[in-house]
Amino acid sequence: MVWLLDEISVGNIHAKICFRKVAETKESIALDSLRYGLALVLIVIVPMVIVFWFVIHSGSSIWKKRSIYVAYSVAGGAMLVVGVASFIFRMELVGHDLGSSWVLFLIGFFIYTASLKLAAPVRRHLKFKTFAGVPEISNAPTTLLERGPYAAVRHPRYFMVLVGIVGWALMANFATAYLVGIVCIFGMLAVVQLEERELRQRFGADYTNYAKRVPQIVPRWDGLKHFL
Repeated sequence: MVWLLDEISVGNIHAKICFRKVAETKESIALDSLRYGLALVLIVIVPMVIVFWFVIHSGSSIWKKRSIYVAYSVAGGAMLVVGVASFIFRMELVGHDLGSSWVLFLIGFFIYTASLKLAAPVRRHLKFKTFAGVPEISNAPTTLLERGPYAAVRHPRYFMVLVGIVGWALMANFATAYLVGIVCIFGMLAVVQLEERELRQRFGADYTNYAKRVPQIVPRWDGLKHFL
């Protein structure tokens, strides 16, 4: 009888260990699937957005002479081509998995959440037409934004995107996701320079004076209060 009870006890211990391993395996699989999905979004969606804004800003002088529908058609077409190509070659683009780490994931999640916090005041100060880039491709009169987050940095949208990309890449933790993130950041910086050129043409001396007072992308420490 004692022997039988010992066997049952040992069996229970083994069962608990097996259940624990199964639970840990399921948790690991769930995290790996989530990370893969995040990496996929980064390598497909973010380049599409960067290409869209690059087309809009690089051809702003041309689009103003034509219909906004032409601008959006060309930009949308370029975005679609990049998106389809990225999706077709997604397995190659995702690249090497650097492994799951809850610590790294939570750090990335915290950073990405911070980017969402930064986005809220930006949306409050932007009309939909401005957010969609209509002023860059039309001759409609506009006013220079200098309040709210625009008092802290000239391009708060790109600042929040930069922060978001960093957080997203850390959560995904795939080698190519980091590489694509870096390429997209440089692409975004190129878009900023194109937008700066267009803004100086549109607002003249007012924008020049504004640029002397306010940083381009990364705000000063005391400027973060404008995002609250």
